Amino acid sequence: MQVAGPAFEEVFRRNFKRVLTYWGPIGTLIGLGAAGQGLLSLYLYTRAIGRTDLFMAAIDAKSALAVWLVIVLVLMVLYLILLATTTLLFGLACSLFHSTPEHLKNVVVWLTLPVLAGFGGFILISYYLSEWLDPGLAILLVVTLVLLACWGVLSRPAFKEVLDSNVNKPGKATRASRIGFTYLITFCLTSTVISGVFPSLLLLNAYSNEVLSEAPHFPAILNLLVLAFTLLPVVIFYCLNADLYKRIAYSVACALLMACTFLLMLPGAMSQITYKAAGGLEVRQGAVERYSVQQEFELQDLDPLMWKTRLSPQGRLEIQGFQQFLFGDALLICPQDLIDVSLNQIRNYTRYCIKVRDSKVTHKPPKPLLAHKPFYVGMCQEPGYWRVARRLDWGPLGATPAL
Repeated sequence: MQVAGPAFEEVFRRNFKRVLTYWGPIGTLIGLGAAGQGLLSLYLYTRAIGRTDLFMAAIDAKSALAVWLVIVLVLMVLYLILLATTTLLFGLACSLFHSTPEHLKNVVVWLTLPVLAGFGGFILISYYLSEWLDPGLAILLVVTLVLLACWGVLSRPAFKEVLDSNVNKPGKATRASRIGFTYLITFCLTSTVISGVFPSLLLLNAYSNEVLSEAPHFPAILNLLVLAFTLLPVVIFYCLNADLYKRIAYSVACALLMACTFLLMLPGAMSQITYKAAGGLEVRQGAVERYSVQQEFELQDLDPLMWKTRLSPQGRLEIQGFQQFLFGDALLICPQDLIDVSLNQIRNYTRYCIKVRDSKVTHKPPKPLLAHKPFYVGMCQEPGYWRVARRLDWGPLGATPAL
């Protein structure tokens, strides 16, 4: 039986006074935590690209670090929302039994069974049978497994009694209301299993960006554990013997702890977040530019084919590449051939990039590339400017242009 607690106003007033009393230490801890999170995320990005030597040169830019922290936190919140989709849908399914609070603990345990069965089938098909099954057939098999598990749980006599207590008004028992309530529960549980795609995609992207192993066993087990633990906040909320506010606090704390564990402990999770943040803030750019390097390198120091090197009329070295990292005055320029290299491979090639000071480099706009739509003469491709040239009178004045 759930314990009745104090009123919301009383709890809010008491906790608000506590925050005001200890605001100094709380503010200090928040500031230190934010600074540590910003430095950690920046270090993880330099580690992801294989150039941790840039970290110490970049931490002097305090204002840029603050903006960087905001973007990283926003992306972490978005990841948390995607991880919490299964939690919210499973909590919605359990909340349908609010009319029988004395049976909620047993109901939550019963409802986890079809969800875990669906998660197991989803992992099995995704990691071991995906090569032999079409996506549509795979989804159909997972939904069928969830429906069979729901039928096995909902057909229990004890569960039928709880279900009837929730749908039947006093003296008004109807078969239609019971069937509709059963369909609603089944829909919520099926949606919970299907929404497990979002945490699974996050895990797969993060894991593949860090680990190159093709063995599916470890990521499959890890994925199943992550999906199972997303149900834990709901189980804590409904099974804990405490008042409402404590159960909410423990559930939220559990969700945040699991999210932090996922982001900080899973290989590649924070690297993926920081890589996206770098692209959003243009710390990493996806366009090729020309750079004029001032007294950093000589012409013979760089490969001319890789860097498209040339000397300007003023005797300054010009190279062509893209910005892989720019934070404060630390700039990392990479050859344009690396612009499409994936995150899990870029660290193997950044040793070919050059580290310079941004204040000593002049950014020049790229030269325009005029693309011509090709024409075809028979089976051969003809450059567009040939046809344009034939339409012009290149011969003596008065001659007829060749068409």
